[in-house]
Amino acid sequence: MNCPTGFVPALLFERTMKKRLRKKTYRSEFQEFGWYVTLVLKSDAAQQGSSLWEPLMAQVDDLDLMMGGSLVSFFVQPVIRITKEQTQHRQQQLQQWLTQRPEVAQATSSALTDAWYGPFPR
Repeated sequence: MNCPTGFVPALLFERTMKKRLRKKTYRSEFQEFGWYVTLVLKSDAAQQGSSLWEPLMAQVDDLDLMMGGSLVSFFVQPVIRITKEQTQHRQQQLQQWLTQRPEVAQATSSALTDAWYGPFPR
C-alpha cells in the first residue's frame, strides 16, 4: 500500500483496533444507527402541535427509542445498542405509526446513518 508516512487508512485502522477501543469509539460491531424524520403537519394540527406531542413521545418510548429536535424535524435512535436490522425494523414501525396519525400530512424518514460519525445534513 502506497500511503504517506503516518497515514493509516480507516478500514485498516478498524481491523487492527482492539475491541475495547472499537467499543469506545463506536466502530465496527459497536456502531450505532439512527435516522432523521421530517413531518408536514396538516394546517389545523400545526396550530395544535401539542396534540401530537404526547402520543409521539409515548410511541418513541414504547419502541425504546430516543429523539432530539423539534416536533417537525428530529433525529431518532435506539436507547440501547441493537443491530442494524433491528434498527431498520423500529424505523419502519415508527414510520408506519406516523403515517397513520390524522395530524400528519406527510412523514419522511431518511436512510439509516451512523449516529456518531454521520453523514449529517447541513
